[in-house]
Amino acid sequence: MAAAVRSVWADNFAAESAILRAVAPCAVYAAINVQYPGCVVSAAGGAGDHRCYYDLTAEERYQVVRANADELKPLQLGLAVRTADGGRFAWEFNLNEFDLAADGDMCEPGSVDYLRHRGMDFNALPWSGVGAASLGRLLWSSGLLAARPSWATFAGAYHVAYFARILMLAVAVAGTGGGGAARRLPADVGGFEEMVRSLLGHHVYDVRLLAGELRGPLADVARQLGAAVPADAAAAGLAGAGALMALQAFEALREQCRGVMPHRGLLCGIQAS
Repeated sequence: MAAAVRSVWADNFAAESAILRAVAPCAVYAAINVQYPGCVVSAAGGAGDHRCYYDLTAEERYQVVRANADELKPLQLGLAVRTADGGRFAWEFNLNEFDLAADGDMCEPGSVDYLRHRGMDFNALPWSGVGAASLGRLLWSSGLLAARPSWATFAGAYHVAYFARILMLAVAVAGTGGGGAARRLPADVGGFEEMVRSLLGHHVYDVRLLAGELRGPLADVARQLGAAVPADAAAAGLAGAGALMALQAFEALREQCRGVMPHRGLLCGIQAS
C-alpha cells in the first residue's frame, strides 16, 4: 500500500522531524530523489569534442556531475522509508537555498519551466523552505544513517551527489561554523565512491540498473513492476513521489528475487550509462 507523501516546509519541519526520528531507526530500505534546477555544465570537452555521453569514462561522467552539483542548489529532497514491520513513510522536504530571483543562483531555464509545470512553487522556496544544513542535521540525528538501510534511487548520480552534499554541509556547519567547503564534492570518482560508502554504507542501488530490460522514466518502470504511481502526472515529477516510487520499485525487484549484488554501489550517470 502506498504512503501519502508528507510535504515539509519551515512551519511544519519540527513536527515532521519528530515523525522521522520515530521511524528512522527501524528503516530497512530508504530511497532518495532530489529535484535540482537542471544542469549548466555539459559533457562536451574542449572545442571539437563531440563524444557521446555514453562514450565517456566513469571519471569523465563524474566530473560533469560534480561540476553541476557543486554550482547548483537543490530544490527538494524526497525521502521514502520502509520499516521492518512493513510500514512506508515518505517526505518531500522543500529547501530554501535556491532563489529564482537571485542573480547568482544558476539554473537551466527548461528544467525550471518543467518543474513549475509540475507544481513547484519557486516563489515560496526561499521564504518558506527548510535550510539544507538543518535538514542535514536532522538526517544525521534521526538514526536513519546509523540504521544502515539498503538505499535506492533511480538514475541516481545527481540524486546521490546532492544528498551527500546536504549531509556533509551539516557536518561542516557543526564543525567549523561555515559550510563553504561542503559545497564541493571530492575531486575524483574514487573519492566520491568512498564518501558514499562512508555516509550510506555499501548497499546503495540504482533501480534503473536493477530493472534490466524495463525502460523508460521512473513512473513507467514503477508501473511495470506493479508499484503505485500517482494519478496526478504532475505530482509524479516532484521529489517526494519520486522517492516513494523508487522505494516501491526497489521492493518489487527484491521480491522478484532479482540479483542486486552485482549492481551494488553503481549509479546510472557515473559508473554506468
